Amino acid sequence: MDLNKKLIRLLVEGNSIRGASRILGMTYFNTYKKFLWLKTVVDIEKNKLKYSAKELQFDEMETIHHTKCKPLSIALVVNEAYEILEAKVAEMPAKGKLAQFSVKKYGARKDQRNEKMHEAFQSVKAKLRNFPSIIKSDANPSYQKIVSAHFPETQYLQFNQAEKNRRLDRLHEKLSKRNFDPLFAVNHKCALLRSHIKRLTRRSWCTTKKPENLQLHLDLFIISQEIST
Repeated sequence: MDLNKKLIRLLVEGNSIRGASRILGMTYFNTYKKFLWLKTVVDIEKNKLKYSAKELQFDEMETIHHTKCKPLSIALVVNEAYEILEAKVAEMPAKGKLAQFSVKKYGARKDQRNEKMHEAFQSVKAKLRNFPSIIKSDANPSYQKIVSAHFPETQYLQFNQAEKNRRLDRLHEKLSKRNFDPLFAVNHKCALLRSHIKRLTRRSWCTTKKPENLQLHLDLFIISQEIST
């Protein structure tokens, strides 16, 4: 396996760039340069990807840009085969108790979530061999317009987040286990990304310093199966 594939494998299996540099016996600086160079591989490989999908599921997961005062959103689209078709990083304003402090310290932040979700769907459409027969998401009211803009003829189902959380909170009960999560594919991939991409792991000092590097890391995860064989 060549160095590029080794580095990609390490980065999508829970290692930070610094951790990967120790395993490979390289300096952090050279490993980081190699990581940035991998965008060349991403640009080539992503253009080759084609998928079949009877069903699409999508959602957003949140992470941070170095601090909780600078949150980021990731628009994630998967198919019924648990393949991540696209992931787009979006800047978003801080919420709740941190909102005012964030504006005071870092200034007003753009909200790119709708824009990046549109980009994700546009990219997915270009990769699909066929149009899906059904699309699923949670009950976010802004999603209806996005789906209608890209897949107007496809059946679209939304599921109440409170009901989904109730199921997840009671997984230890046999009755609850019989109720399959209708958004399991996308929820599974959100959890997998947090496990396999170090900068997304909760309660970690390995955080994203540049949003574009997070985007590159996600793209490497998407292409990792194709280029590691």
